[in-house]
Amino acid sequence: MSLPGRCIAIQDKAVVLMYYGFPDRREEMHDYLKDILHGKDPPEGLIRENLQKLDIVGGSTPSTKIVKSIKEKVSKRLEDEGYSVYLLSKHYTPSLNDAAKIVQGDEVYEVPLFPVYSKFIFDGYFGPLEEQLKGKKLIRVSDIGFNRGMIDFYKGKIKSDRNSLLTFSAHSIPLVGPDSYSESVLRLSREIADTRQFINIYHSQGPFRPKWLTPYPEYSVSFAKENGFKRIQIVPIGFIYEHLEVLYDLDYRLKNEAAKEGIGFDRVPLPNDGNVVIDAIVDSIYRSKS
Repeated sequence: MSLPGRCIAIQDKAVVLMYYGFPDRREEMHDYLKDILHGKDPPEGLIRENLQKLDIVGGSTPSTKIVKSIKEKVSKRLEDEGYSVYLLSKHYTPSLNDAAKIVQGDEVYEVPLFPVYSKFIFDGYFGPLEEQLKGKKLIRVSDIGFNRGMIDFYKGKIKSDRNSLLTFSAHSIPLVGPDSYSESVLRLSREIADTRQFINIYHSQGPFRPKWLTPYPEYSVSFAKENGFKRIQIVPIGFIYEHLEVLYDLDYRLKNEAAKEGIGFDRVPLPNDGNVVIDAIVDSIYRSKS
């Protein structure tokens, strides 16, 4: 039922928010990893490793809850403008491979929930979705992290402390071909840091390819020691919301590495499902229309 005098737009446009995915239940870990391994049964050691990481960060991650909240907030923001909003996962449910059965609308905005474009990462989302939605008008949306509000969010979180090494982190990618990712991460880092000295690190490298983008996280610790910094201040600009790669690889593993060397550790919070993220997504969709 619509409110008197309220015009409801016909839902002829779709926004598909896309994310990597992670199992809600421990017993789903086998099938989740099997999907990542293209149908091969995962080694028991790999299953144990992922469950142990979960246990270390408290038994679960907030990622699924956050992306569902993002979807609901974007839906509410666009509900009167003819958009239906969907949330699809690369390795969980509902899946990108089910898009043809789920997504309604002739004009589809493809929005991976990553702040910085990478050909390697984004091809894994655009490709499957576009294969499913052939015949529709498909519009790619990327570089949400360069939205002015997102940049200002991080600027406002950084502490002015000469004793802290400003360190921008992002998820690593395999070195398999030309990709503008590292240049974009560096450009975004410069935008946020302004005149402050900083370094970049890349983490969460996978075991399935020989060469990944570096420097590794431990570089921040050695750089801090060699240059007289007492702390490292981590700003995870390669992420929108908190998940295992942040909670384990940064907040647990890197923090412990720093402590062993007598280096303090601060990590800037992520915007998650805050208004700054919703604004950035919606603004990016609007800009893509022109």
